[in-house]
Amino acid sequence: MRLVIREYLASLRERGELDAVLPDLLTELGFTVYSRPARGTRQYGVDVAAVGTGRDGVRRVHLFSVKSGDLNRAEWNTASPQSLRPSLDEILDHYIASRIPPEYAALPIAICLTFGGAIDEQVRAEVTGYMNRNTTERISYEEWNGDRLADVILDGILREGLLPSVLRSHLRKSVAMVEEPDIALDHFGRLLRALADAPGATSAARLSQARMINICLWIMFVWAREANNVEAPYRASEHAQLEVWHLLKADVARSGKVAEAAGLVINELFELHFAIWDELFETKILPNANVRHALSSAVGSHAALDVNLKLFECVGRLALRGLWLVWQLAPPNGPVVLSEDYLQTLPAVLAGTTMATVERIDGLCAQLMQIISNNRALLSPVGDWQAIDIGLAFTLLACRPAAHGAIDEWAEELAKRSIFAFNVHGRYPVISRSYWDLVDHPSERSEEYRQISTNGSILYPMLAQWAAARGNQKLFDELAAFKAKSLGHCTFQTWLPDEDSEDNLYLGHDNHGAALTGIPVTAGTRDTLDFILEEVAGNPHYDALSAVRLGHWPIVLTACRCHRLPVPPQVWRDLLPATRPLATNAPRPSGDGAC
Repeated sequence: MRLVIREYLASLRERGELDAVLPDLLTELGFTVYSRPARGTRQYGVDVAAVGTGRDGVRRVHLFSVKSGDLNRAEWNTASPQSLRPSLDEILDHYIASRIPPEYAALPIAICLTFGGAIDEQVRAEVTGYMNRNTTERISYEEWNGDRLADVILDGILREGLLPSVLRSHLRKSVAMVEEPDIALDHFGRLLRALADAPGATSAARLSQARMINICLWIMFVWAREANNVEAPYRASEHAQLEVWHLLKADVARSGKVAEAAGLVINELFELHFAIWDELFETKILPNANVRHALSSAVGSHAALDVNLKLFECVGRLALRGLWLVWQLAPPNGPVVLSEDYLQTLPAVLAGTTMATVERIDGLCAQLMQIISNNRALLSPVGDWQAIDIGLAFTLLACRPAAHGAIDEWAEELAKRSIFAFNVHGRYPVISRSYWDLVDHPSERSEEYRQISTNGSILYPMLAQWAAARGNQKLFDELAAFKAKSLGHCTFQTWLPDEDSEDNLYLGHDNHGAALTGIPVTAGTRDTLDFILEEVAGNPHYDALSAVRLGHWPIVLTACRCHRLPVPPQVWRDLLPATRPLATNAPRPSGDGAC
């Protein structure tokens, strides 16, 4: 385990990684962290500042200047202001004199040279000489290298009392098998479940468990990044988000320092998820969005089914990231159309951040449309449950007026091709989620097989709902005619949370929620939309979910995507043109963080 952690620390980057992990490690050691990494503000050489008791039992102010990897000559002292020695000089010249809070001003100071690797022997003498020359009665120097940080992790967050040997084994196996995502996720999931099944009795214990999950996910991510395959940590990070929210939701709902600390841990975990998303999408997927069939070819399988499944999953992941960006600007209870009128209602002080966020949302919407246009498999779902990913994509596209036309075009193609495939006994959407059933589909060209394979649907009523809301009566009537002629046996349905969902949704348990069945689709009407909205109006359980009540509705969508539940219709309340009011609620805080 020490070798695993040591290699993980050495591979962490300086900004947003090693300096992001360090505060959690210090907190577990009992330090009070009073300054964390910040962008856009001058830090005078200090990345993290904390007050705590050192190995000698003396309480000190610890000032950490962080560098990545090994400390070689280039990292130690060059003309670059990013070198360590200029940072240490800034601490002596500026930080100590003016930046230490008054309540800690009388304490002795330890300047900590922090890096994930080791000191290169070529610069060891220079570093030691610098520390000796500048050591005084009040100021001392400490070397926090990879070995010491590994000890901090093993003796702090991953100590035997918190992470027994069997769970350490699962962590090691999840790291070792990162190139086999299913196996790695299985081991990481066992670690998560062990922690979720035994939540700490106090807020401090629960925070410690959440930090442990964060560190374990970081270890898995860094190893996977080195192996150039981050699929396993991506999937693990989605599950980790949900487990940690379930673990800390009661603490987030409280006030004071407990809620602040819980929010900070959740924010760090979600920032890590976004970093993993960036590693996967920004470097590998999105650069190929505008190239025809590029992503289809990149799946690396000759089986059309594999391409289909992977592309729809990709669409769901992309849409969910975009909806987290929408969350920054939307009201607390759900997404809205980010029209020019709505954006003008936001506080003027957020103008710069707002426009940057909107531009990024528009960029993701454009890339989503390019992916659909350039990969024709996304016009022919093979599983009815792929409506989950389509619903997330519709939700994102509905948030920007310029993308509304794409909803209409895509919905028409989805309906047209699915109906055609059904009529000719082709690869029409079926209810089975078994991979081998999908491989054999259609295994028969009989009416009995078609009825068994399509005895329920969430896809067609969702398409009908959006057609009605968008005023596309032609598409709505085509779906109505198809239902009347060929799907009389099929139960049109969707999913709604119930009173049991709060305790079960985030953990993926099956015994919760309610099926809204018998959704009508009648030609010449918009009864699908009216029926669903009437049910939504009388269902209070979505708004009672902690993630919605506390203003973090994308967590519900994460749970739906992760655990394969349809997007609750309540999410669309303020997006559907036929029902939408002008929302004027306060937006989320700026930044990518979740809390």
